[in-house]
Amino acid sequence: MNLINQFFLRILLLPAALYRNMGVNMAHLKAILTTKLIIDDRRPNAIQQTQIKKRSSKPIKGATWGTMFFTAIMGSVFLFSFAVGKDYVTQLTIYFSFFIFVLASTLITDFTSVLIDIRDNLIILPKPINDKTFLLARLLHIIIHVSKMVLPLSIPGMIYLGVNEGAMGLFPFIFLVLATTLFTIFLINALYIFILQVTTPEKFKTIISYFQILFAIFFYGGYQLVPRLVSKAVLENYNINSSNWAWLAPPFWFADSWQFMRTLQFSAPLVTGFLLSIVVPAASIWAVIKYFAPSFNQKLSMISGSEGAGAPVKANSKGIISTTSSYITQIAKRITTAGAERMAFLHTWKLTGRSRDFKLKVYPSLGYLLVYIVVMFMTGKRIPISELRDQTGNGKFFFLGFIYFSSMILVMALNQLIYSDKFKAAWIYYITPVDKPGKLIIGAVKAAIVKFYIPMVVITCVSAVTIAGPQVIPNLLLGLLNQLLITGVLAYLIIKDIPFSVQQDTGAKGGTFIRGLFSMLVPGTVAFGHYLVYANWPVILISCILSGIASWLVFDAVKNKNWNAVAIRNYE
Repeated sequence: MNLINQFFLRILLLPAALYRNMGVNMAHLKAILTTKLIIDDRRPNAIQQTQIKKRSSKPIKGATWGTMFFTAIMGSVFLFSFAVGKDYVTQLTIYFSFFIFVLASTLITDFTSVLIDIRDNLIILPKPINDKTFLLARLLHIIIHVSKMVLPLSIPGMIYLGVNEGAMGLFPFIFLVLATTLFTIFLINALYIFILQVTTPEKFKTIISYFQILFAIFFYGGYQLVPRLVSKAVLENYNINSSNWAWLAPPFWFADSWQFMRTLQFSAPLVTGFLLSIVVPAASIWAVIKYFAPSFNQKLSMISGSEGAGAPVKANSKGIISTTSSYITQIAKRITTAGAERMAFLHTWKLTGRSRDFKLKVYPSLGYLLVYIVVMFMTGKRIPISELRDQTGNGKFFFLGFIYFSSMILVMALNQLIYSDKFKAAWIYYITPVDKPGKLIIGAVKAAIVKFYIPMVVITCVSAVTIAGPQVIPNLLLGLLNQLLITGVLAYLIIKDIPFSVQQDTGAKGGTFIRGLFSMLVPGTVAFGHYLVYANWPVILISCILSGIASWLVFDAVKNKNWNAVAIRNYE
């Protein structure tokens, strides 16, 4: 166990008397935490996973220090808070808001597997370990993980306050960072436990997935919109003390508490904020361990058995059982050939709607597109309706941007079509009489187009014709045909495996990044070429014909891929 883990372990085991009073067995607690941290030391981080194959014989070193370095850079962004308003209460309220949001989103997006790790139920619970020890071990394990992010995340703020306010500003800040961390961690844990109490384990995992998607969209949207919508004058003169709702925001309590400890002014607002910042985190710890621990482990056990549960199916009037809606079956019959291609279409349609990993990777891109539209209409450079109607200036740029980048969700879907957490089930492809695996690939690609791009096509066409009239139809047609061509080219170049046959965390992630970058550059390049000939109707019409022919040829090439063109994997 490295020195960083040893340091945090010793610190968190200091309140041994308090833990014993709660009914926790200290010997068991220390043994569980030590084992978990040793396992963590042997697990490479996301950055070094890309180098495992290149340096598999060498031990991984410096992972924790590298992670802490990049986290410290992130923490320096929080210093923006001290440019808002003219008083520390306002500035620290914003600072702690960022702090809590980042910690909460990290818990939900990155540590969900730790929070609901069902392997502990199979390995630890058969031993004579009580629920309170088990739950506290999980919580302290998460605290150590988060602490390795909290420390470098708060260092820039410590330096700023230490330089400007000295020790009287620094030490209260350090104390409140710890209190804020505890509050955030146990708030999220209490939320998870509460959801497990009121819903089924299967729905719990679905709710967590939607939380992750919404956080990703919210974070990206805030990054894009807030700097554009808030003027510099508003930021400089903002004072949160004038807001009646400030007491509803926990970050305001921590900001008031810092002001109280620095100035020792016994005013009612400052004393109230100080008490809330102390009592609420402590009460959260006590409530989670005291009231939620007994049934928490039982709910976790149900999660392990809920994965295979599904809704009951019924036979139709002809006695045929089907889990696919009739209209999707009819679409598959019209755009796919019978056999492997149609099977791949229907399989992809179902799996993309059920796989949480697929949703987490693909669905946020739809939110990014909505943010792009809002940015175009709500920022300082607003596009006049006349330019949209006449397709001139920024209006032409907006139409092309929307046409080509509305396929962002489709591009993300293509990049994820080969991955699945149930990748070993792909052995079935190798024992069936499929002469060309390209039929499986083209069926999956067509399902992705129908599911993720056709709805955007309908919205784009209706909006464009409504605003600009029939004159926009030739450019719309060229843009949509070009998108089909781009989709076919990307499918031919980047899909080298059978759909859903690859484990998500295998392979070089650097290669995934390059594929993603290439997937975004191609639409941008084609959009630029379209922009140059936008007003030349003869060229547009000829380009439509050529693009349609090229799309048909590329899709046919994908369909005719043989077994030599795809990766053959061993699932033993």
